[in-house]
Amino acid sequence: MHKSILLTTPDGAQTNLHQTKPETPTTVEFDSEQLERGHRERGRSKKKRGERDPYASSVSRSRSRASSRSRVREEQFLKWTVLRQDPSMRLRVVDQDSEEDEDNDNNNNNDDDGPNDDDVDDEESDEEQVSDVDNDLEIDEEFHYDLGMKVLPNFCTSINDVLDSAKPWIAKYEISIRGHENDGVSLERLAGGYVRAMQLLTKGAGAEPGAQRCFILYTDLSSESTYALTYLMGAVLNQGDTLYIVHWEPSTPVDDAQMLANVARIRKHVMHLFDCVAGVLDDLDVVVLSLTHPYPKHLLNEMIHGLKPVALCCSLSVILGTLQNFVCSVPTLAVRKKLKRAKRKGICE
Repeated sequence: MHKSILLTTPDGAQTNLHQTKPETPTTVEFDSEQLERGHRERGRSKKKRGERDPYASSVSRSRSRASSRSRVREEQFLKWTVLRQDPSMRLRVVDQDSEEDEDNDNNNNNDDDGPNDDDVDDEESDEEQVSDVDNDLEIDEEFHYDLGMKVLPNFCTSINDVLDSAKPWIAKYEISIRGHENDGVSLERLAGGYVRAMQLLTKGAGAEPGAQRCFILYTDLSSESTYALTYLMGAVLNQGDTLYIVHWEPSTPVDDAQMLANVARIRKHVMHLFDCVAGVLDDLDVVVLSLTHPYPKHLLNEMIHGLKPVALCCSLSVILGTLQNFVCSVPTLAVRKKLKRAKRKGICE
């Protein structure tokens, strides 16, 4: 009951000063036909859920995940993920209209997916999870495309062309610097009989003043480490970055000529890569360091703590050898070179 003030008009009629709003119903009323139709639809949906496999909805539609789960059930520890197809070939452009039609077709076929879930697990996956292996041939066979034909962002040619051009370019470079191989190399003898050889290689104006981006490449002078340097130059470094190439010489005692030769071996590959990235990168600093040290892992951790690099880069052979069980505070990029497989001689570098 709402109270209001009565207002008397000139003609003698009385009206409410404040008009009360009509009460709105708080419940929704349905007729008998709507209620009956709702019961029928609810019963039909329950019947569908009862006929469908209760575990069908939890089965992933991703074939790669299904494959990995089956291998985990076999208690195999996964190590490699091999892409059977070139990642760039898996990209496709889909029109919005065709994508909507495809979604509608998938929704219409959802009711029939239950009995065929086992077929999804049996299909071959584009990504294969491979467990620990002793022979790289088992992994190398899974690649059906040539990784070397890719053009890295900082290169103008493919990786294979860059690697193939290294020998003739380095031969001309060694002729041009004959007699001045050790110019710019700093050789120091440290306490305890240890030796350190270092050289700064600058391209263009070098690293930007106060630049914070730097990377550390730990190398063992192997062909795979050279490939890791090539990949780092082609895909990771940016304008004005600094790269520290660290080589630990395991043999002791060591003479000065050996340390200078280690620096020269790294320098010729760096100069070749400077020429390869000339079309994209103008300013770079590369510090080449070869030294002897009783605890190389401790030295590397001290460098990481002091330089604060973006990442530590190395080849897979270094990870499995010198840096085995190594832990650091920055991300680690391990580069593995794909082996070339001959028809009769198996695989070789």
